[in-house]
Amino acid sequence: MSAVVDESPQGTVPGTVPSGRPLGPRIAAVVVLLAGAGMLVRAIQDAVQHGLTVDGPRLAPLIVTSGWVVLGGAYLAQSWTAEPVRRERAPRASWFVPAALMAALVGYALVLEYTVLGYVPATAVFFVAAARLLGDRPWRAVILRDAVVALALSLVIYVAFTRFLDIQLPAGVLPI
Repeated sequence: MSAVVDESPQGTVPGTVPSGRPLGPRIAAVVVLLAGAGMLVRAIQDAVQHGLTVDGPRLAPLIVTSGWVVLGGAYLAQSWTAEPVRRERAPRASWFVPAALMAALVGYALVLEYTVLGYVPATAVFFVAAARLLGDRPWRAVILRDAVVALALSLVIYVAFTRFLDIQLPAGVLPI
């Protein structure tokens, strides 16, 4: 058996730069800033090529991408100036919950597309399944609450989309 030896300098955390600040947030900030800058350049090119009007479709991308660049720059500045936080190593993550949630989402999409169940029952079942996967309380304590909230939320969303926004969702077995 071989022992794992930490070769980082005394008093530093592995995966950090010599200043003691983690490198990950800096990399993420640079990626966010570069992605925003790239999209802003594209939005500017599109506005110049097709014309920019206040009520046209070219103004919103300029505003959103400009905000993205500003927030990316602020995140980058914060990642350089923030005090380093010393944390204990987190326990190893399990891939069961994300994988099960992804499977539930795929199943939900398949049920909506290929069955006659409809939006409200399928969404209610998906909501309860997702709540159970993401929750840590005993299911007997919260199953009734989850089911009532899921059904109410599904009905409100269905009525809002079909009646107010005129977007048709699968009616399915419920004559709504």
